[in-house]
Amino acid sequence: MSEVAPRLMPLFEITAGDWTVRAIDGGAIALDGGAMFGSVPRPMWERLIPPDGRHRIPLALRLLLLENERLGRRVLVDGGVGDKEDEAFRDRFGVDGAPLVQRLAAGGVEAESITDVIVTHLHFDHAGGLTRLAEDGSAVAVLPGARHHLQVSNRDNGLSPSVRERASYLRENIEPLLDGLLELSDGDGELFPGVRVERCDGHTVGMQTIRIEGGGVVVRYLADLAPTHHHLRIPFTMGYDICATTVMEEKQRMLDATVEEDAILVFEHDIQVAAARLVEEKGRWVPRPLEP
Repeated sequence: MSEVAPRLMPLFEITAGDWTVRAIDGGAIALDGGAMFGSVPRPMWERLIPPDGRHRIPLALRLLLLENERLGRRVLVDGGVGDKEDEAFRDRFGVDGAPLVQRLAAGGVEAESITDVIVTHLHFDHAGGLTRLAEDGSAVAVLPGARHHLQVSNRDNGLSPSVRERASYLRENIEPLLDGLLELSDGDGELFPGVRVERCDGHTVGMQTIRIEGGGVVVRYLADLAPTHHHLRIPFTMGYDICATTVMEEKQRMLDATVEEDAILVFEHDIQVAAARLVEEKGRWVPRPLEP
């Protein structure tokens, strides 16, 4: 297998009490810019992220690694898109996908050392890398020794998606995880000391964002609640969201909490900004990128 090529993607490392939080480059995809920005007019969004000749914009697959030596936990958040789909799929979505094991190795992490995986949701660009093709062509788990933490409502949604979401929930990404690997949550809750999941339903039923706290530092991994820093604007929802009104309400609650906590926000799909804090400028809260 070929090695992962180095890419210019903003990464970071943050200490939050006993937790070390760092970004892992999970590759990239390219999705239709209009779908990513919903009702935002093209003349506005194309100035923010210029599209290619097929009207697609580049999007990062920024995974998160949470390490706590005292607890003996090494937690991966999401798995990227992986490499098991066919060439037509890879071309359609502009997939820069290598096996998750290689992505971890490029970040200096042995796959066997991962104790837990938090899956924000089972869409193919978040969970596809958690499975691979075996020699017989069947899909199997990449990290069979890890517990995979997921909302029960998202598992159910993924196994029986609506027509609207059927192309995003692929059974080969889900079924291998059903064989005793899932640790299911039902709503908000603490998974480990200092690590909490918060359920959001506007993008898809049962998505969960991640909140890490320690030593006076709060980090929030937003998944598709705000896939890029541009999407922090309340009206900037995606065409992929199943309910824009719910997304806007969830985003406002998240932003209010972020201001109160002075939290660091991590963007899973932002090709330009990995993480940011909100600062007040001219009466508005705007993201200021975290220094590498």
